[in-house]
Amino acid sequence: MSASNRYETEVELQTADGQHVTYSGDGVGPEGMSGDQLLDSAEAAALAAEPGATVVSSRARTA
Repeated sequence: MSASNRYETEVELQTADGQHVTYSGDGVGPEGMSGDQLLDSAEAAALAAEPGATVVSSRARTA
């Protein structure tokens, strides 16, 4: 079994109709994920939930 870390992420989106929504989550992912990899994954998941939205801000950290 490979090692894993807990991560926390938050992504703020502006929806196609101009509203701001925030997606946040925490979970377990592979140890050693770079910050860019973690943010890319979190942003992709948030954007999949809000078609036509754009990312306003995002952040991630190990928990």
